[in-house]
Amino acid sequence: MDDSDLPPLNRYTFFKETTLALWYGLAKVLLGGFLFTLVSLPALFLILEGGGAILGILLAAITIGPAWLALCAVVAAMILREIYYSPFDFFRSFGHFYLRGVVLGGIMAFPLAAAAGTIPLLALTPVPTFAWIGIGADLAVFFFLSSLYLYVCPQIVIYDVGVRLALRNGLVLETHYLANAIGLLAAAIVLVFVAYKISLFLLIAFPACWLVFVINNFRLVLRIESNRTGA
Repeated sequence: MDDSDLPPLNRYTFFKETTLALWYGLAKVLLGGFLFTLVSLPALFLILEGGGAILGILLAAITIGPAWLALCAVVAAMILREIYYSPFDFFRSFGHFYLRGVVLGGIMAFPLAAAAGTIPLLALTPVPTFAWIGIGADLAVFFFLSSLYLYVCPQIVIYDVGVRLALRNGLVLETHYLANAIGLLAAAIVLVFVAYKISLFLLIAFPACWLVFVINNFRLVLRIESNRTGA
């Protein structure tokens, strides 16, 4: 990652520089978000409206997983000022990162599918104790993977590394910078709540805009790690 010609990024400049990057690259970010939404719609429809939650989750693993990496690639290219990179290359990135996206999507599908299979048990009276335990475990695994992926996905799209190496490095970064991950996940929850209250159409833009902060957080923690280790 060659960002030496970009403005300095540290804890004090993070919000300012990230907001400016989002503002100047907003058109590319929004177009990438729109393309991501188009790819995600079939799986989301099955999950939310089609009555086939588990089938929708499995479809999401092979569509939303690669699409998320493709969107990460668009946002990262915008931040790193790769002026030749067009958001329409979203589909090129979709193909390039497809298998890795499917692997990541498949891993995330496990707690989601388990939760989808357990939720109907909550309608029983009384609710079985193992159902609450199962839901709690699924949520814990989902949170762990979500925070881990905040460091895995940027690695893959910026350095073009394999899933195993990205997971290993991501686990180290997640452990060292868990507070950063919690802050980003909390921001994502707030954005979803705002979209729910105002208009769900905002979800077309919010994930891509949020990713600008995710990518810059990855750049920030790498810079901190490099200074700490003297690399």
